[in-house]
Amino acid sequence: MNEPSSRLAVSHPLIITASIAMLAVMAFFLPSWLSGFFSTASSTTIAPAAYCSLNQRTCQYQGYQATLADPLVHPLHANTLTVIAPQALNTETLLVKLKGVEMNMGEYRLALTQTGKLTYQGELMLPVCTEDSMTWAGSITLDHEAKKHFPIKVRMERL
Repeated sequence: MNEPSSRLAVSHPLIITASIAMLAVMAFFLPSWLSGFFSTASSTTIAPAAYCSLNQRTCQYQGYQATLADPLVHPLHANTLTVIAPQALNTETLLVKLKGVEMNMGEYRLALTQTGKLTYQGELMLPVCTEDSMTWAGSITLDHEAKKHFPIKVRMERL
């Protein structure tokens, strides 16, 4: 008669452990699952084809040039983004704003600081996502009034 109670005592910790493991897996994948069901209007309005891909070449826009130090962009690895202006600007910083195309990961912002008369640089370090690769699209603001934008996109790949 003691045999069924000993089986119950052994299986009870296994059930608790399995339940905790299942909850942890669900918590990890839930944001990406939900983003597929509830995509926001801001992420669907981004048309990546309209943006210049920094991974493939030096991007040019109205005399401005933007390049990445390394065409391979990995999450949480710094990659220098350089913008060269065609003439001196009345600002010490340029603002980069990027949003995820395939999933909503908020808005990534980076300030490019002036390193020369016409040169601005900053360390692009994109966050980790649950997918193996992801496209970030947005722009570099080129003036104080935020009226002039340089459209860019960056493809990020996991190591």
